[in-house]
Amino acid sequence: MKKLLSFASALALMTGIAIASTTPAYAATDRSGEERLSIPVSSACRAGRTVMQGMVAGAGGQLYIVFTKAGGAEPVLSRWLRDGSAWDGNSWICAGAPTSIPALGHGNDLAYHPNYLGQGPALIATQGSQSAFPSDDVAIVHLDASGAVGASEVVHLPVGNISGLCYSATAAGGAGKYAARRAGNLWTHSGAGSLTSGWTLVKSDLTSHDNRSDQGIDCSENYIWNTRSINGSTPATGWNWVYQYNWSGGDVESDIGIPGRDLLDEIEDITHIGSDFFIGINRNDGANDSVKVFIP
Repeated sequence: MKKLLSFASALALMTGIAIASTTPAYAATDRSGEERLSIPVSSACRAGRTVMQGMVAGAGGQLYIVFTKAGGAEPVLSRWLRDGSAWDGNSWICAGAPTSIPALGHGNDLAYHPNYLGQGPALIATQGSQSAFPSDDVAIVHLDASGAVGASEVVHLPVGNISGLCYSATAAGGAGKYAARRAGNLWTHSGAGSLTSGWTLVKSDLTSHDNRSDQGIDCSENYIWNTRSINGSTPATGWNWVYQYNWSGGDVESDIGIPGRDLLDEIEDITHIGSDFFIGINRNDGANDSVKVFIP
């Protein structure tokens, strides 16, 4: 549900008093917390790629991030391991050179499945983004027991182009469930069986506004989090948004705010490890990319 204007703001509007503010419309609250990973452009774990894309947590608190060159070119999959210390700015360390996987495409979002089709753990990457790089294919990247990256394959989805995909092993009473989104559509799929069929459209009018771009999504036992980022059409003081839905696509909370630093900090994805949620921030001015705590 959209947040209401404060009484003071409403009074000012009624009396014609100008309000000077750098906060977005709908008065979002800043939900970005402390930094857990800082990734400079020079990091060996991005192999010269300048753009952060999809991100997801895997087994044992491992973190996987797609980096590309401009326009989604030459994607690589990087892997980060918990360093065993407290959650701080060095919570993950690079697990070695990233893997070049052309099948990742734009790599706009990543999902993690602990036992994909009974074949062991896998990452599932959307090849397309909202509009500039549409694709109805996803890349399946198989992992070994340690989480290391293995072979990949491409699967064609019958639902059309998507930009967000997540899987929750705890949804549907522990049976597991996927969610996929593009623009205003939300689709779900049971955790069993191939992704080439079995999808159900559950919502076709998801909340959106202010010219934001669809980015990654995350899902848990009861909820789906949908990230939408600043873009070239966003007002200069605009923020990134996160929307929380239930599995039927109903609003739980809308307009959760992540500051955009005058259109420089672009939210890319959201993921969680237990009760800890994290957001990936792609910075567009050469500053270090960042993984920060998300405060639900």
